[in-house]
Amino acid sequence: MLDQTLAQLMQRLLERGAQSTTLNATARRLPDDLGIGRVQGKTLYLSERNHQEMRELLLARGYSATPVPLKEMSRSDRLAAATPNEKAGGGAVKTGRISLKALPGKTLNIAGRMLPLPDGCHVDIDWHRISDAIEHDAIILVENYEVFDQVHRLHLALPPAYANALVLYRGDRTESRQDNVKAFLSATSLPVIAFPDMDPMGLQIAGKCPRLAGIIAPEQTELERVLSSPSTARLDLFRDQLPGVAGFLRSVPSASPVSSLWGLLQKHRSAAVQERWLADATLCVLWTSTFANAVGADVSL
Repeated sequence: MLDQTLAQLMQRLLERGAQSTTLNATARRLPDDLGIGRVQGKTLYLSERNHQEMRELLLARGYSATPVPLKEMSRSDRLAAATPNEKAGGGAVKTGRISLKALPGKTLNIAGRMLPLPDGCHVDIDWHRISDAIEHDAIILVENYEVFDQVHRLHLALPPAYANALVLYRGDRTESRQDNVKAFLSATSLPVIAFPDMDPMGLQIAGKCPRLAGIIAPEQTELERVLSSPSTARLDLFRDQLPGVAGFLRSVPSASPVSSLWGLLQKHRSAAVQERWLADATLCVLWTSTFANAVGADVSL
C-alpha cells in the first residue's frame, strides 16, 4: 500500500537518483509491498527501471514525483501540490494563529477597522497579517484562558494611557500556541502589560515579557489579605514553583514591576491564581516599579 511515508521516501530517492538506500523499515516496504528493488544484506538496490516504476506509481496515485515542502502548507495547498492526503506532513492547522480581543466596551482595532465583539468572544487570527496593524495603546498578556475569556467580568482600573489596550491570550496546546504569541510580541512595538497568576511562575512570565510596562494585580492591601488568609493563600504553589524560578526572580532588577510583587510573595510565602479575581470581583490595578500602584485617573472597565 502506498501511503504518505512511503511516497516521501520514493520522492527523495528519485530526487537523488539513488541507486541504493539503507534497508530501514520504510525502505523494506518497497520490495515487500510493491516489488521494487533488490535486497542485498542491509541495502536496497534500485535500477533505472525501479526508478521509472516509482515515478509512474506516484503519479498514478496522485502524488508528486518530487519532494513537496508540506510542513508549512495549508491543507488546500497540500492538495494542490499533488499529495492526496491533505493532512499529511503538515504542522498544526493553526500555525501562526493567536487569540485576541478588546477590553470590555471597546472595539478591536486592526488595520483601520473597528470590530465590536460580544462578551465572551475573541478573534483567532494569523499574527503575521496584523503585527504592524494593531491600533491599540498596549497589549495585555493574560496567562489563563478562563480569565481571557471572561475579561468582561473583571473590575479593572487602568491609567488612561492603557485604557484601550489589546487583550492577548498567552496560549496553550489547543487554543493558541505560546511560540506564536512570543513571535507576535517580538514583532510589535507596543508596551506589554502582563496579567499572570500571582505565583512565582506567573511573575517569571511577566518578567520575560518584552517592553514590560506593568503587571495587573489587586491593590496591595487586598493582595496581602489574599496571600495571608488561610482560606485563600496558596502555599503549595509558592513551595512547588519556587525551586524552578527562584534564580530568575532574584535576578530581576529592582526597577522592574516584578520586583514589588515578588517581595510580597516572599513576605507571605504564598501565592494566588488570577481566577480568584473573577470569583471575588476583585478590583485589579496596574503595578509598576514600586509598591505604589500606578492607577492614574481611574478608568473602570
